[in-house]
Order: sequence, then C-alpha cells, then structure tokens
Amino acid sequence: MQQRMFFLVTYWIMVAIGLASFYYTFIDYGFGITVLITVITGTSAALLANALRSRLLIILAVLLFFSSLIFIGIISIDDLVAAFIVEGK
Repeated sequence: MQQRMFFLVTYWIMVAIGLASFYYTFIDYGFGITVLITVITGTSAALLANALRSRLLIILAVLLFFSSLIFIGIISIDDLVAAFIVEGK
C-alpha cells in the first residue's frame, strides 16, 4: 500500500510539472522547452501509470505527452490564418 501511494504522488507531481511547463510557451522560443518537458513528464507518468495498472492514468499521461504539440499546432494555425486574412485585404 505504501509503495502504491508513493507511485501515485510521484505520478501527480510529474503531471503537475508537465502542465506547469506551458508557462514557457509564451516566452520567445519557449515552445521547445515546453515540448521537451511535456514529452519527458508524459513518458515518465505513463510508465508510472503502467506500474500502477491504471488505464485512466495512462490515458491522462498520453494526453499530457501530446498536449504541447497540439497546443503549439493550434497556435501556429491561428497565426497562419491571421496572416492570410491580413494579406487578403
């Protein structure tokens, strides 16, 4: 029981670090740091969730793994659309 609690606490700390890394997205060239941190913490959290044998936690870790890439992709598409609209006028 003690080992399971340690894994759960470590898992949620990894997820919190991954989510906190989105702060760097809004700093110049910070998206590289955000992607690196979320990939590392997402992978580590998935391994811990696998050790806990919890599918829900594994899904959450995989979402953390891809979240920064999806977020940066949405921002990039938004910038492209905004540039296209400005050029069109």
